[in-house]
Amino acid sequence: MGNEAITVSEFNALINQTMSFAYPEVVVEGEVSSYKVSHDKWVFFDLKDKDSVVGCFMTIYNLKSEIQDGMLIRVKAVPQLTKWGKFSLTIREIELAGEGSVKKSFEILKAKLAKEGLFASSRKRPLPEFPANVLLITSKQAAAYNDFLSIINDRWSGLTIDHIQVQVQGSVALSQIADAIAYANNLESSYDAVVLIRGGGSAEDLQVFNTEEVVRAVYGSVVPILVAIGHEDDVCLAELAADLRAATPSDAARRLVPDRLDILNQVAMLRVGITLAVESEVISSRASVEKFYHSIEARISNIRYELGLRFAQSSSAVEQLLKTSNYQLDSYRKLLGSLDPRAILARGYSIARVNGRVIRSARDYKMGDNIVLQLHQGQIIMSGNKIGNNNDQK
Repeated sequence: MGNEAITVSEFNALINQTMSFAYPEVVVEGEVSSYKVSHDKWVFFDLKDKDSVVGCFMTIYNLKSEIQDGMLIRVKAVPQLTKWGKFSLTIREIELAGEGSVKKSFEILKAKLAKEGLFASSRKRPLPEFPANVLLITSKQAAAYNDFLSIINDRWSGLTIDHIQVQVQGSVALSQIADAIAYANNLESSYDAVVLIRGGGSAEDLQVFNTEEVVRAVYGSVVPILVAIGHEDDVCLAELAADLRAATPSDAARRLVPDRLDILNQVAMLRVGITLAVESEVISSRASVEKFYHSIEARISNIRYELGLRFAQSSSAVEQLLKTSNYQLDSYRKLLGSLDPRAILARGYSIARVNGRVIRSARDYKMGDNIVLQLHQGQIIMSGNKIGNNNDQK
């Protein structure tokens, strides 16, 4: 042994240095075994194939997909030799490999989030019927982007659409999508709706929309959110957590805005309906007015008849009253005429006055008084033994 000896720690450090230079990062695919979580912080499991096993370690923070024993996964990791002499992989990222693993992870996370109420229909909100400002989250290089905008432009106009460029698959897509949704919910934004879309792909390609980080971001959106991922048969957990799910990005465009031709037809139908309603109301009002007019005419006719009848009755009563009054007046006139002193004088009577006073008894006369006899025609004045004659009528 001519070589100089090194310590165990130095040996481990040398091995790790060599591996970090030769293999700074490796991607390994295998089946999960002995999976466990310690203190809700650390994740331990083995990755194996039919011939070999390698230990794996990672933090719970880096675990973006639900895994369990038997799943086939692909890990991005750093190989290390621990101070305990055990070789392991420190995991940076996990990607589900194979349709079976993707499906298992989907069902595990779906059950967990459904239990928390993230998919409850009672919490879903309707999107505005006529949105004005919309935030579109997708990749501009995807066909879904152009399909969505083309249908929007065909159906509606005057809509403002802001676009945020994100990756729609791979580990980097998770934080980009979550950050874009957070931006839409910023207090300074004024979006009426958020739209998250991606075209079709394999189950592994769509896996980012079945991760807890993206699903919770969709669920937590303050602005109503519409999600359309993949083809019509594809169902992602992000869609289930959204306020509205569309079968495809094209369907999302149709659900987001109405067809202006449909709206124009509805407006035309409303105009016709309003016109008919107004005409019907006019006809009804005219009939009511005519009915009221005829009723007023009948009332006026009745009033005229009653007034005429009462006038006739009053005229007859007045005439009768006048006749009675004239008869009484004639009677009073005759009575007054019979009591007129001139009428009495005309019958040969006279009135004797002394000093302007009528004398009714011989005792009223004194010797020497002048007597004036009032006759029907003229007067006779008698004084002492002299009798005068006055023919003036008074």
